[in-house]
Amino acid sequence: MEEIEIQKNNKENLINVEKEPTSISLSDSNQLESEIKDISNKINTNEETIITTTQRVGDIRSELGLTGEIIIPSVDFNKNKIIRLENKKQELETRLSEILKSDVSGDYKDIIEKTKQSKIDWANSPELERRLRLKGATEEDILNIKEWLINNTNNVKTVILPREKYEELKSVISEMTNETEVLDGAGFYSPGGRDDLPEEAKNSVFMKENIVPPLRVQDGMISERKYIDEKTLSHELGHAAQDGLLQAEEFSGTWNPKFKDGAPDREYVGQIQETDTRIRSMFNSLGFSFDPEKEVFGRKHLEILREKQKNGLLDKDTKDLLDHYDDIELVKLANRMPAI
Repeated sequence: MEEIEIQKNNKENLINVEKEPTSISLSDSNQLESEIKDISNKINTNEETIITTTQRVGDIRSELGLTGEIIIPSVDFNKNKIIRLENKKQELETRLSEILKSDVSGDYKDIIEKTKQSKIDWANSPELERRLRLKGATEEDILNIKEWLINNTNNVKTVILPREKYEELKSVISEMTNETEVLDGAGFYSPGGRDDLPEEAKNSVFMKENIVPPLRVQDGMISERKYIDEKTLSHELGHAAQDGLLQAEEFSGTWNPKFKDGAPDREYVGQIQETDTRIRSMFNSLGFSFDPEKEVFGRKHLEILREKQKNGLLDKDTKDLLDHYDDIELVKLANRMPAI
């Protein structure tokens, strides 16, 4: 295998969203006056228009022998538009910076570190080596991939925000990037190679803090409880760990899974990184019933999953896999994919 090509600014992987079963209402979020799409490009376009228009008018005036100050209404319009765009960009960046001050990830340090360590342990596992060799990886490739996964895991920032602040964050990020998928997410990963966000919002996993309100019981009160969804955390840290790896030709070039007829969301769940992360979620949902480092995933594990589904205990990631792939394809993927 040739050296893995890392694609850090893949447009299709700008924001990887852990979808919730239902969308979240944003009625309480203060939407800004207009949509912001590629602000920097718009600014550049208007600046080019100013330069071109000024040069053309100057040439015409020179040919006519005219002198004096040049007043071009269209140039003034474009200059004013640039000012408005720059002000809007600054406003969004200021709001984003204020939102990020509400980060409470320190309260969940142990959970975050435990989840990161699970990614690092898998990166160092002989089982991952076996799976990579199936892709034709050499010993040097394997060492490079391990280093890549571990460095990505260690370097990613994890930001946990109270629910209201998280909703506001999604609204601001959506306006800054023109990405709407983020609005439906319980968590998402923002890659480091993008150019439409300030540095403080890059290479970061964003999640919301959940609250169970106080509950009155017969013997008194159960106190309020705050927590984060560890399955969502694992999912998004999986995206961060593999960022750029699974989009490399060695992986994506051979990605052509067989979907079930009527698979509901092939374009999203069917992406290699989304399927791969869901396979890891499926392993996690099996708990002590399955250890990929010690046994092959097979029919008995599918039976356990379907029993969980029957009892309403199956997570959405695993449901997605069952909806998109039949048993034969899912067993193949479960035993061959990197499952990061």
